[in-house]
Amino acid sequence: MRKEAIAGLLVLLMLSVAGGYMIVNNDRNDTNAPDDGDDNNEVTDEWDVYYVDSGDDLPLCNSDTLGQLYYVASTAGFEVCTSAGWAFVDLTGPAGADGAEGSAGADGANGADGENGVNGTGGLTALAVTSAESAGSNCPNSGLKIEVGVDDNGNGLLEANEVDHTQYICNGADGANGTSGSASPNTMLTSISSPPASLGCTAGGRVMNQGIDNGDGGGTAQNGFLESGEVDYITTYCSKYDIWQVDDIRSGNRDSDSGQYMEILVGDTIYFSADDGSSGIELWAHDTSNSSTWLVADINSGSGDSSPGKHMEILVGDTIYFSAFDGSSGTELWAHDTSNSSTWLVADFDPFGHGLPGTCMAILVDDTIYFSAYGGVSIGYELWAHDTSNSSTWLVADINSGGNTSFPGKYLGILVSDTIYFSADDGSNGIELWAHNTSNSSTWLVADINSGIGDSYLGGPYMEILVGDTIYFDATNGSSGSELWAHDTSNSSTWLVADINSGSGNSFPGNHLEILVGDTIYFNAYGGSSIGTELWAHDTSNSSTWLVVDINSGSSSGDPGNMMSILVGDTIYFRAYDGISGYELWAHDTSNSTTWQVTDINSGSSGSYPGSWMEILVGDTIYFSAQDGISGTELWAHDISNSLTWQVADINSGGSSNPGYYLVMLIDDTLYFNADDDISGKEMWAMNIEHSITYD
Repeated sequence: MRKEAIAGLLVLLMLSVAGGYMIVNNDRNDTNAPDDGDDNNEVTDEWDVYYVDSGDDLPLCNSDTLGQLYYVASTAGFEVCTSAGWAFVDLTGPAGADGAEGSAGADGANGADGENGVNGTGGLTALAVTSAESAGSNCPNSGLKIEVGVDDNGNGLLEANEVDHTQYICNGADGANGTSGSASPNTMLTSISSPPASLGCTAGGRVMNQGIDNGDGGGTAQNGFLESGEVDYITTYCSKYDIWQVDDIRSGNRDSDSGQYMEILVGDTIYFSADDGSSGIELWAHDTSNSSTWLVADINSGSGDSSPGKHMEILVGDTIYFSAFDGSSGTELWAHDTSNSSTWLVADFDPFGHGLPGTCMAILVDDTIYFSAYGGVSIGYELWAHDTSNSSTWLVADINSGGNTSFPGKYLGILVSDTIYFSADDGSNGIELWAHNTSNSSTWLVADINSGIGDSYLGGPYMEILVGDTIYFDATNGSSGSELWAHDTSNSSTWLVADINSGSGNSFPGNHLEILVGDTIYFNAYGGSSIGTELWAHDTSNSSTWLVVDINSGSSSGDPGNMMSILVGDTIYFRAYDGISGYELWAHDTSNSTTWQVTDINSGSSGSYPGSWMEILVGDTIYFSAQDGISGTELWAHDISNSLTWQVADINSGGSSNPGYYLVMLIDDTLYFNADDDISGKEMWAMNIEHSITYD
């Protein structure tokens, strides 16, 4: 190939691309060139090649940059955007191989042999060389020189007589001190704003405007501000809440009370209790994948209520075990296999009455459910078990023998390894801490905190939390009132952690709030008449206990966590009362010990009572029930990333929908909850967020 053809092809390739720092003539304005804010680069000539310092500065290789050529200073080479991504353009390739000898010509008919073909000439290599350009006529403020040509003599060096094209990338002059605005009318500017209300972006959004600072549309060029006439591109990101009623199980303005006793997720399907007005309160299901809703089983046939899950519900594999009443056997243990839609009575504990399984406790250990149940007048309310793998059911321990009742787990029930720790009354030591080892079937009294027949009311039922091997709970020893106690399961020691309300008074630790953050338990407690009920903490690593904050200073109570408390990262969000704003949303950052009122939804002293019915975290946003004094109790949200708080929906206009009254469940990106719109009664609703992007 001739030298002139190779050089021409190289220049044609470079002229066909664009992007990065564009190399253009000083008199040319190219609005497609991206701007990175560096005003010290000018461009000369009319060759569309772009300059970047390193490969990290290359833009995305996509349909917008396809075919664009960039010079990369760090490698002194070129990159081109292809359909397969960025590709290195090798301008210093090896010399071409000698052409192969031509083959002998075929014998002519009765003619002489053909002549041998002529050897091909060696290929030529295109080279590019970069060098610093001193300040001068080519670049007044110095810059970079790029020389391109073909290696005619094949020595691997681009010599002066082989240079076919020279290009300069020049530094711009320093801007004048104190002058604001752009250094070039080719500077790309971006502004971001919130979408207008007319777009209905109820879940948020943003509008991104982009354009060149060139003074179009009556604007001022190079002032550093993107004015309306200079906007060339508009990208709108819009998020909208989509809220709908899932089903009207009990038609008319009557309540189906979806989820009143039971709500449990199996795969994509929610199983819940509901009343359709004719079958009574029975087991229903809603498949979220196809939006179908159906009556699963009418256990108490006719209009009677089976009230499934009223006392217990637990999922083992594909099967839900729950309490239910069939109208003849009393309230006993039932099961529904979701894989084959079969429903059956598992065990009848009291042939003459109600077994009431799980009223106090239900804990799954491997395949076995341990629960409280009433075994009749000869046994009373004791600890039972059902092995789901072989369908066997048995009395685990008759702690208060002779037909008396121990009420196992009424105040406390927690699993530590293979041992269940629970409250129980053996008839002589009062309500104390007991344990059952499921691996060897042993049961014993762990600690008699209130010695004698007195009750310690451990967990009462305010607080039980496991930290490592130690259970922390509220209890009374008969002299110090209800305070914070602990039991170390590794060495069987039990002790009073802190007497917050000293003397015989009660501090009732954790009766509203108990949250573990690292090694520290945060909880509410009553510190006495001079403090009231406020936020406290106990560091389990060093056994220190302290008042975190006195929100309602003086003897009045802030009641932190009353009806709402949720941990987001290191910050606890909770309901509290400061004596001025009423019950509102507050927060405490455990990393720096700061506490603040998040928002005053119902301004003034009335309070919004956040979280009375629901609270759930979805991404960075907490969704909760609250009332602003105008719309009633409705669905609200607080975005922790930007501290914004807003009403999501007014489902019952002019009244209260009380969202989450019975049921709250997040499935993928959809929030399911019950609410009352004052048209269909309390039914199941759903909410998700639809996202859209538009380009103008």
